[in-house]
Amino acid sequence: MVQHWSPLSQVERDVRPDTWIMFDQHRRIAIIRIVEIRGRRLLRSVTYAADPEQRQLIGYFPENAMRLAAECTWHEYIKATGPSTSNRR
Repeated sequence: MVQHWSPLSQVERDVRPDTWIMFDQHRRIAIIRIVEIRGRRLLRSVTYAADPEQRQLIGYFPENAMRLAAECTWHEYIKATGPSTSNRR
C-alpha cells in the first residue's frame, strides 16, 4: 500500500491522551489536542514550542474534523515559514 502525502499524514498520536503532534519531516511544528469548552469537545491546534507560553493558537475545530485541523495547521505553517522540505505536492 502506497501512502500519499497529505497534511493529515504528517500527524502522529502523542503518548498523552487526546493529543497529536504534526511534523515537517522530523521537526515538530504543531500540537493538536482535544479540549472541552463549555461542555463541547473541540480540537485545538497550536504552534509547537518547547515553552508552552510561546505557543500560538492556530484555531479550534470540531472534534471529528482532524483532516480539517491538519490542513489548516499545515497551511498556517507554510504561510509563516515558506515551502516545506517534506515530500508534499
